[in-house]
Amino acid sequence: MLPVVQSLLLTGDASLRSGSGGAPGAQRKLAHIEVLATIRHRIFSGRAWRSPARLVYTPDMLSKVLTILLTVSTGAWGQLEVVTTGLQAPQKLVMSPGGNLLVSETSTQPNAGRVSLVTPGGARRTLIEGLPSGQDVAGGPSGPTAMAVSNRTLYLAIGGGDAERRGEVPGTAIHNPEGRSSALFASILRLRFGSDIDQITGTFRVTPEHQQSLMDGREVQIADGSGASVSVDVLARLPISEPDPVTIYRFSNPWGLALSGDGSVLWAVDASLNALMRIDPETGRWQRIVHFPPMQNPSAVGPPMIDPVPTNVRIYGNELLVSFLTGFPFIPGTARVLVVDPNQRSTQPFMFGRTSVVDVLWRDMGTSRAQFFALEFSSNQSAQPAAPGRLLRFDTPEAAVVAADLRGPVSMALDARSNTLYVLELSGRILRLGL
Repeated sequence: MLPVVQSLLLTGDASLRSGSGGAPGAQRKLAHIEVLATIRHRIFSGRAWRSPARLVYTPDMLSKVLTILLTVSTGAWGQLEVVTTGLQAPQKLVMSPGGNLLVSETSTQPNAGRVSLVTPGGARRTLIEGLPSGQDVAGGPSGPTAMAVSNRTLYLAIGGGDAERRGEVPGTAIHNPEGRSSALFASILRLRFGSDIDQITGTFRVTPEHQQSLMDGREVQIADGSGASVSVDVLARLPISEPDPVTIYRFSNPWGLALSGDGSVLWAVDASLNALMRIDPETGRWQRIVHFPPMQNPSAVGPPMIDPVPTNVRIYGNELLVSFLTGFPFIPGTARVLVVDPNQRSTQPFMFGRTSVVDVLWRDMGTSRAQFFALEFSSNQSAQPAAPGRLLRFDTPEAAVVAADLRGPVSMALDARSNTLYVLELSGRILRLGL
């Protein structure tokens, strides 16, 4: 649903529209869903704080907990400073091996996506350009999304792009009758650099000829003009769409990636198909591990069921943290973060009571209690105009507001070496917070 929300922000259209919607990149094909969602954050003091026990809440206890969590403390805790501005429809942010930042950026123009390297001092240079991009179903940009890095290898997800268009019946989706601008939409690319990423000074340009070779199953070699090279191949090709009894089609939109510590598993979430996938980073073989079901709409407005819309996945010991958006009618406090046991293919509640969470991460404090951060795209998305986004910190189950005036925040990255948290905004800014 982010692409949809991004479309609203970048095109200035804040109205609700019937038809397909998306999630972070998830051009969502459910009837009545096309704008971004609200999220509820549930924190159980059990596994969330590394205790072996999980609390079971009665309805009365849950009501009291929600009251506490929805009344968030606003104690000051550090000051965010601007690192850089002017990024091109930025989507995701990760740390590079050398302590710089990699940013995926997209565009409504065909094949104008890119990955930038930004130094902690704010200097930006283009690492890769010419990546698949296009105008999504809501009129906004869609292309490069999630990233994961391991030494000299970059895994890069390509979203749904311009593959989808609205059907004649509201709430339905069809394939773009004009065709796609790239055959690489809904795929995971693997880029293996010949030198350290942080030492590369040139720009690698992906051409239409390169894209055709990649679609033919070949590996392509690209030079940056400054002595560096990269080998690119399609690690995983996902179905561009799947039949849906309600929406005609539901289109793929990979939106979150996380690489296991030993590099043996690449985890991915699809924000449109509401699924968690396991990908072999060597062979590209992939398998859906969990399908996240829709949730009951507690209000009288909108459809009876609401799409969950996973926004990111994080490694959390032997488990995974998955953050979610929800669809129309964007009820505050109705989204969540789940703990997923990939071996058992089971989920447990982790956070609730928040709104429009687009990312979650945790910080090892060297004690029995970890510190968590959650990023909210908007504290009230259904407002006109939508409220600013927020960065929240959890030292206890009660959230502390670190920042409450963010301009469409979409992604976070933690530099554990310098104890610095970075926040990426759709506005094109990267912000920094010393921890």
